[in-house]
Amino acid sequence: MTRDLGLSELGIPESQALQCYSFQHTYFGPFDLSGMKLANISCPSGCSEAVLSLDTGYRASVTMVQKGCWTGPSTGEMLSNDYALPPDYSVVRGCKTDWCNDDLMSHDTIPNLSPAPNPPTLSGVECYSCVGTRPEDCTPEKSRRVQCHQDQSVCFLGSGRMTIGNFSVPVYIRTCHRPSCTIMGTTSPWTDIDLKGSCCEGHLCNRGSITLPFTTASAATPPTGPHIAALLLMVPLLVGTLGGSLCLSL
Repeated sequence: MTRDLGLSELGIPESQALQCYSFQHTYFGPFDLSGMKLANISCPSGCSEAVLSLDTGYRASVTMVQKGCWTGPSTGEMLSNDYALPPDYSVVRGCKTDWCNDDLMSHDTIPNLSPAPNPPTLSGVECYSCVGTRPEDCTPEKSRRVQCHQDQSVCFLGSGRMTIGNFSVPVYIRTCHRPSCTIMGTTSPWTDIDLKGSCCEGHLCNRGSITLPFTTASAATPPTGPHIAALLLMVPLLVGTLGGSLCLSL
């Protein structure tokens, strides 16, 4: 028989629990939470908020936003590749005061993932471009035809999964790519953008069907051991953003 443990049974007085905002949603364009009344949740260790965004590089994106209790390890690194496409962005933030997870509230959190090429020259290749959470969101008929930037002379077709803790959505994407076809989504102990796919040469060659080629337990799912340790020891939380190591917030 199993049962839920209360805060006091974990060695943490309920009076020490923090009040945090609780929210999760997937957006297909800019988001703004500033005018929303967010739900509250009682958290034993701290509050957290995270934003993940995957972009075609041609003004279409899928963005996940989550706020809630801090879980997982207390330190870690964001791993990314500046030469990989499609472009993505991840930010994770933890804090230790009531209702402190109210910093990541709008799309202004995310840098421009669809910048115009500089100089404004094109490669001469045209590809289908779309991104969505269902195969039918990203058919050739629903895709845009885009003129690829100068350094992108092949087309890409792929799928995968975006994950924040236990909040996960599939993604399907078509877009332009560089000839190297380097694919690496940003990962961390708390988040994961896991993509698989292939590149092709030729006018609108990425018209094939998209399926989700794999189902995996996300590496971002926090392991039980470190999670319990964080609850019992009240480890100070960290503030982190894309790229490099994340440092403890004292």
